[in-house]
Order: sequence, then C-alpha cells, then structure tokens
Amino acid sequence: MLSVIQPVLHKNGLILIQPPTSTCDGVSIILTRLIHVESGQEITSELPIFLPEDMGNKPMFTYGGSLTYGRRYAVKMILGIEADMDCNTEPVEVIEKKNKPAVKTAPPKTSDEGEALTKQFIAYVKKNPDKVDSVKTRLSDRYGEGKITEKQRDLILQTILETEDK
Repeated sequence: MLSVIQPVLHKNGLILIQPPTSTCDGVSIILTRLIHVESGQEITSELPIFLPEDMGNKPMFTYGGSLTYGRRYAVKMILGIEADMDCNTEPVEVIEKKNKPAVKTAPPKTSDEGEALTKQFIAYVKKNPDKVDSVKTRLSDRYGEGKITEKQRDLILQTILETEDK
C-alpha cells in the first residue's frame, strides 16, 4: 500500500511518518503525521496499539504484527481511504458477492510488450539497487496503464524485495 501512496504524497509535497510512541499516561500509540513540507502544517492521528493479553512465545513478532496492522489502518484513516472489509461479522456468501471482481473493459496489452517491460524492470533493479524507490513509482504507473499484468508486476516486486533484502 505504501509503495503506491508514498509517491503520490511526495509529488504533492507531503510526507507521512508513523513513529510508535506513548501518551503522557503511558498508553502505547502509533502517532501518524501527514506533513506538508513547504508550509510545515500537519495533520496528526493517535491510534492505540492493541496487544493481546497472551503474547505467546514470540512477543516481538506479536508486537510487530499489531504495529503493522495499526499503521495500515492509521494511514487509511488519515488519508480517507476505505478500510478493508471486516469479514468477522458477515456470512461468507455476502462477502463473496461484495468482492466480485470488476469486469475489465480495456483490451489486454500484448504479452510480448508486457514481457519485454518485465525483463527491463528486473534487469534495471538488479543493476541499480539504489534506485528501487523510483522503480516502484514507474512500476505502479505501468501497471495502472495496463502495460503489465498483475502477475508480471508481482514478479518485479519479488525481485525488488530480494534486492532490498541484500
């Protein structure tokens, strides 16, 4: 989600930061700050970090999961993006009916064009690991334009992740 949102925010002079912190009464929170760089104006949001009573045998993993989940929803709230559907309260049939994929009306691009773009992206990422952020932006644009398929985009993202891990 952030790989799509961050380039749009940056193009509009905005930065988003989300440090974990605590309130004056010691409640752990995620402080989400959306800052307009030029003016210094900002919007903030505080979201409590909810942790289960039993943190299991991997408490840091549990904490990290709660933090990641909370950050995702805090970003959606501050940007006014619809949160993912909560499927804990609806029958599966209702959820499946709501989630039917939209019918694509644009003609698919030739597989040769998408394959060539995919190979170019992967080669560029491998040769220029320091330029991954700009690649993510271009990748998002090409996918949005329908020049590459979802499968091709995922293959490129996998290469990016492997490059970032090195």
